[in-house]
Amino acid sequence: MSVRQSSGKVRGVLKHAPSDFIVEEIDCSKKALSINGKYSYTEGCGDFLHVVMKKRNIDTISAVFRICSKLGIPEKRVNYAGVKDKAAVTVQRISFYKMPVERLSGLQMNDIRLYPVGRGSKVYLGDLWGNRFTVCIRNIDSPHDNLRDHIENIIDRIDGVFPNFFGEQRFGSVRPVTCPVGLAILAGDISQAVNAYICTVFAGEDKSISEVRRIAASDKAEALRRFPKSYMYERIMLEHLIAHKGDYRGAFMRLPLGLRKMFINAVQSYVFNDVLKLMIKDGICTGNLKIPIVGHLYRKRIIEGKADKYVDRILRKEKINPDMFRLHDFPELSSEGTHRIAFEKFHDFKIVSIDNDEKFPGKSKVVLRFSLPKGCYATVFLSEFFDLI
Repeated sequence: MSVRQSSGKVRGVLKHAPSDFIVEEIDCSKKALSINGKYSYTEGCGDFLHVVMKKRNIDTISAVFRICSKLGIPEKRVNYAGVKDKAAVTVQRISFYKMPVERLSGLQMNDIRLYPVGRGSKVYLGDLWGNRFTVCIRNIDSPHDNLRDHIENIIDRIDGVFPNFFGEQRFGSVRPVTCPVGLAILAGDISQAVNAYICTVFAGEDKSISEVRRIAASDKAEALRRFPKSYMYERIMLEHLIAHKGDYRGAFMRLPLGLRKMFINAVQSYVFNDVLKLMIKDGICTGNLKIPIVGHLYRKRIIEGKADKYVDRILRKEKINPDMFRLHDFPELSSEGTHRIAFEKFHDFKIVSIDNDEKFPGKSKVVLRFSLPKGCYATVFLSEFFDLI
C-alpha cells in the first residue's frame, strides 16, 4: 500500500511485507500478547482450550477456516475475540470447545502457529481491550529530521483523537466486494450476492484471476479448474453450484459464518463512514459524538441524536430500509444495530525509529508504535499522518 503526505513532500510504502505491520492483541486487563513471546501450556479448568495463535499474511476468519478443515471440526467450536489483518503478522487468543491439547500438537501450517496455554471459559467476540500496532512505513523521500517534525506536529494538532472511520479492510483492500455482496443479501437476491463475490472484476486484481472471474459467469467448471487453491471461498461455492445446480443459498451457506456476517457489517460500515464524512464537513466534530450503526431496530430508538438526519439522508440515497437488516432467510445475519463513537482516542504513541531504508536505497523509513481500542483501524489512524492511496 503506497502512502504520501497531502502536501506532496512525503511519499512512502505501507505493508511492503507482512512483517512491516505487526498486530498484538490486548486483553480486557490491558495486557498485550507479544509476537515474540514464548507460550507454554498450564492445565486449568473449563470446557474451552485457550490457544495463542500467531499468523502471517492470512486473516483471522480464513485462518480459523483452515484450522477447522485440517482438524475436521465445525467452525462453531472455535472462537476469537477479534478479527486481525491479512497483510500482517499478528498474535491473538482463540478458544476451542472440548479440544484435547494433543490434537493441536501435530498440526502443521506454514503461516499459522498455535500455542495451547490452558483451559477456561469461551473467548467471545469483542472480549478484548484493543490492539498494539508496530508499523514500518518505507520509501519515504524526506530527511529524518523533517519526517520527525511532520509526525510530531500532527500529534500536537490532533490532540489525542482521530476520526473513527472503518478502514478499507472492512470492504476489501484489493477487491472491495463485501458491500455489494451485502447489499444483494439485504435485497433478498442471494444469486446476485454469490455471483458478485465470485465474478466481480476489480482493477487492482491480477489479470489472470480477473479472467477466471469472467469465465465463472458462464462456465463454473472451467473457473473451478483455473482458480488457484488459495481462492478457497470461490472454490467451495463453485464446487457446490456444480454439484447442486442453482442452489445459490446452499453455496452461500458454505462460507464461514464470520465472513457471511462481514457482508452485512460492510453495508453498516459504509453508511457510518458516509455519515461521519458529512458531519465532519459540517463541522460537527465533538469528542463524545456517537453515530448509529443501522440495524432493524434503528427506527424504534427512543432517543435520537445529532447524527440521525445524516443517517436518514444516506439511507434514502442508497435505498436502504432499516427493516432489511431483519433477515428472515438468514436469521444468523440479522442485526439490531448499535452505535459507534465517531472520534476515538489513541494510546502510547511512539516513534520507534527513523532510519535509512535498506529495502529502498536512498530513502527513509519510520517505525511507529501505538495502541488503539477494539474496532479501530490502524490504517485510518495513519491517514492522519499520511495520505493513504
